[in-house]
Amino acid sequence: MYARRQGGKELTFDFAEGLVDNNLLVVDRETNSVWSQLAGRSIAGPMEDTPLESIPTMQATWRFWRGRHPDTRVMVLEREGRRYVYQDFEPGTRRSSEGAHDISTVGLGLTLDDDARFFPLRELAAATTPLSLEVGGQAVVIHFDAEGLTAWATDASGSLLMTVLAYEQGWLSFFPNSLVWKR
Repeated sequence: MYARRQGGKELTFDFAEGLVDNNLLVVDRETNSVWSQLAGRSIAGPMEDTPLESIPTMQATWRFWRGRHPDTRVMVLEREGRRYVYQDFEPGTRRSSEGAHDISTVGLGLTLDDDARFFPLRELAAATTPLSLEVGGQAVVIHFDAEGLTAWATDASGSLLMTVLAYEQGWLSFFPNSLVWKR
C-alpha cells in the first residue's frame, strides 16, 4: 500500500491496462503517470521515476483478518452505479479467462537497505515460524499463517514492516538480486 500524496499533490489511482513482468500497473488520474506496485515508483509519464511512499500493510484472507479484528468495517466503492467489492470470492476460484492463480509460487517480498529477500509461502509452510533473521542489517521476524494464506514481517519491536505478497517470478523480475529463502 502506498500513500496517495506525492510531491504535495493528492493522487487518485486506478488500475491501468497491462502488466509489466507479470505485475499489475496503476495510473493516476491527475498526471496520467503509470505506476508499478512492485517497483514502488512511476515507470512512465510526467512523474516517471518518482518513488511512492510505502505504508506497511498485511494481505490475508478475510477470515484471518476478521478473526483478529472482528470490529472491522468493510468499505464499498460505488462509482457510476457500479459497486466494487470482493464478495463471494473463494481462494482458487477463477477470476480471469486464464484460470485460477497458482498460489504455490506466492511468497513474501521484503527489501531493507537494498537487501531484497523473497520468502516462498511453500517454504514457510514447511518451517517453524516465526523466523528471526537479519535483513539489511536489521533484526526481522517473519510470520506465517497457513489458514490466512499470509505472511508478514515485523521489526525487533514488533512493528509491521513494508512487505508484499507477490508471485516469485514477478518479484524476481523487479528484484533480480533477491535472496530466496529456503528452510
